[in-house]
Amino acid sequence: MYTLLVEVYLGVPFGYEPDDEMRKLLEDFREMINFCIDYAYKRRITSYARLRRGVYGEWKRRWNYSTHFCHSACKIALAMLKKHRKKHKKGKPEAKKLFMQLDPQLYRFYGDKIRISVRPRKFIFINLKFGEYQKKFIDAWREGKLKTGEITVNENKIIIPFKKEVDLQNPREWIAIDINESNVTAVSSNPHVLRVDHELRTIHTTYFIIRRKIQKLARYKPKTARRLLKNYSDREKNRTRDLCHKISKEIVNFARQNNLGIVMEDLKGIRKRIRYGRQMNRRLHSWNFRDLQFYIDYKARLNGLPVEYVNPRGTSSLCPICGGKLAPNGHRLLRCLRCGYESDRDVTAGINMLRMRGAPLPLKAINEDSSPLLSEMERIVIKC
Repeated sequence: MYTLLVEVYLGVPFGYEPDDEMRKLLEDFREMINFCIDYAYKRRITSYARLRRGVYGEWKRRWNYSTHFCHSACKIALAMLKKHRKKHKKGKPEAKKLFMQLDPQLYRFYGDKIRISVRPRKFIFINLKFGEYQKKFIDAWREGKLKTGEITVNENKIIIPFKKEVDLQNPREWIAIDINESNVTAVSSNPHVLRVDHELRTIHTTYFIIRRKIQKLARYKPKTARRLLKNYSDREKNRTRDLCHKISKEIVNFARQNNLGIVMEDLKGIRKRIRYGRQMNRRLHSWNFRDLQFYIDYKARLNGLPVEYVNPRGTSSLCPICGGKLAPNGHRLLRCLRCGYESDRDVTAGINMLRMRGAPLPLKAINEDSSPLLSEMERIVIKC
């Protein structure tokens, strides 16, 4: 068992009431970003140090703020230019929204309020709005268990990243999580099968049908249609986000209680790789696998559990024992014609992920017919 200390960040949103002075600061910061974008774009600058040296003199003549505002504007400008180039867009990007990012040298956090240093001996004090969720982080910060990082401020929210140093130990037992459209199946080496049935696909289908009906209205009442589309889109996002949090909480609680490391598939770029037609593309683009993986990842790390990702290739089609090709053998059952292994499709994917990680497999000894058998795994079904 080794010890690995890492810092884990979690952004927590706080509400506030911006005054005229705060709005002026946000508008000036937006101008700073666009000034830095224009300077870097014309001179093809990609280096932060070079951009900061180049803009500093003119920046100081235009704005009478603390120097760290210039540093933050340069970082954001380069990040926007990099994203713009990556998408192969022409021209240069433009900052339109009012927001700013402030490093710890520019603000001080008091728990119920924040002090922003605008210039030497000139401060803006902001009273924070928070509930029970935010209060847990404030109490932990006051006890010295958490620290704060670079904050993000927009027109109505301040997002404070709390950082915590956790010990990610290498546990003996692991749990592999297979994320599907209608369920999440987790197979642990201790052995357990945890199945979380959810309604994410039903939610997406319901709102897809609603949007189709609203789009027919757009021909006669375009403004009403746009307003309704936005309202229903926000409702869909809120419902799916809430459900993803509940699912991830159940899985991480189970892993924490059993001291299990977490293994997941690296699904980055899967939407670009798979092209099965219009309906499948729509389903893939509404599939919340990245949200679920993100929530599971940060909640696990906050609880000191390691998270690792494996290549998803062949997890649901190859035998975890001999590597042979699996054939369908009934509803969601797969069977290996070479060694006789047989199990549920989702469970097989979990066992393959455990094998890739090098974790113990939940298998019995080979039976009389030389066929590997699954252990009698305790099955837990949760509905979210």
